[in-house]
Amino acid sequence: MKTKILSLILAVSVLLLVFTSCSGKNDDTPKGMYRIGGEANSYHLYVPTTWTEKSATGFTSAACQDKSNISMQVLSVKGIFTNGADGYAIMTNSNTYYEINDYFTKEYFPYLTATFSNVELKESFTTNQTLGGCKHTAKYVYTITRDEVREETQKENEEGKVLVAKQEYTIMQIFAAYDSSIYIFTYTATTENYNLHLEEVNLIIENFKF
Repeated sequence: MKTKILSLILAVSVLLLVFTSCSGKNDDTPKGMYRIGGEANSYHLYVPTTWTEKSATGFTSAACQDKSNISMQVLSVKGIFTNGADGYAIMTNSNTYYEINDYFTKEYFPYLTATFSNVELKESFTTNQTLGGCKHTAKYVYTITRDEVREETQKENEEGKVLVAKQEYTIMQIFAAYDSSIYIFTYTATTENYNLHLEEVNLIIENFKF
C-alpha cells in the first residue's frame, strides 16, 4: 500500500510541477527535433528545437514559450500479463487491473480528483490507441480549474490585497502498459492555449520510441 501511494503521489506531482512552470542528436533524431532525458532513459522522447528541456526529478519534461509543456513518467509495476488474444492485466503491489482503463478509472483518476478540485473528464479513448508501437494504450483528456494568484498581486496595489483568479488547464494523458511499467505521457496547457500546440504535441507522440 505504501509503495502504491508513493507511486501515485509521484504521478500527480508531475501535474503540480507543470502548473508552476540538449541532449545530443543521432542519426535517428527527427528533423527539427532533439532528444530530451538522455541515454539513461528506457525510451526516446523528442521535442521541437523551439521547446526547452526542464530539469525534474522522476520524469522528463519540456516546455514551450507560453509554459505549455509535456512530460513522460514511468511507474514500475509487478508485471503485465497477457490474457487471451488481445487482453492483458496489470499487477501492482496491491491490486490487479484488467487493461489500462481499469487502472485509470479505479486508481489513478480517483486519486487525481482527491488531490485537485474541479477535475472534469472530457474525453476517453480506450481502443485503437498506440504509443511507440505499444497497443496496450489509452488516452484521456480532462480539465482542472485552479485558483491562482494574478500577476497584479506581485506589484503593489492600492488595497494591498492578494488578487486571485480561476485558471482552467486542459490536460491530455496517454497511458501505455509496456515491459513491466506504466508510461504516462502528459501534455498540459491553459485551455486557451491547448489547441495552439496540438500539432507539435502530436508530432512528439508520433516520434516517441521505446
